[in-house]
Amino acid sequence: MTTKETDQGKAEHTAEYDFYILRHGVAVTRGAASLIDDTKRPLTPEGKQKMRDIASGLLRIGFDVDWIVSSPLVRAVETAEIVGEALTSKPPLEFSDALRPGGAGEDLITFLAKRPNRRRVLVVGHEPDLGELAARLIGAGRNAHMAFKKGGCCLITFNEFPPKSPGRLAWWLPPRILRKLA
Repeated sequence: MTTKETDQGKAEHTAEYDFYILRHGVAVTRGAASLIDDTKRPLTPEGKQKMRDIASGLLRIGFDVDWIVSSPLVRAVETAEIVGEALTSKPPLEFSDALRPGGAGEDLITFLAKRPNRRRVLVVGHEPDLGELAARLIGAGRNAHMAFKKGGCCLITFNEFPPKSPGRLAWWLPPRILRKLA
């Protein structure tokens, strides 16, 4: 990754691949009386509002993507839709089973590599898988973990994708900070 200065004097990164990782927002409690199937748990009304605020915060720090890939579970889909609606570019939204709880990071990388022209990608999924994936992508090893709070997001940049070497953690922000940026 290199950095260049824009006409306005702001530093701008020029990585070849921007990989954003976002954990889904606050969802209805597991085992709620009306929901037996964990895959169908939606965001709560408060969770939806917090995600709208988080999306606004992301936009304030220059967030923009050309592809959103989400877990097919309802709470992740709703999170991805809220973020996608906040973007003027209206990137396509696709789903990958590799982002389901217990999905394999290698399967996700293979899925993403099928679209080499999409260089700014947001993935939306679940813990602990996202934290393990993020740690591995920056070279922290298989047993490392970066814990994501609900609505937390990070940006990892790569010079090439699929990555042949560890990426660079550009930022990692909790939801509280992203909402304050809104």
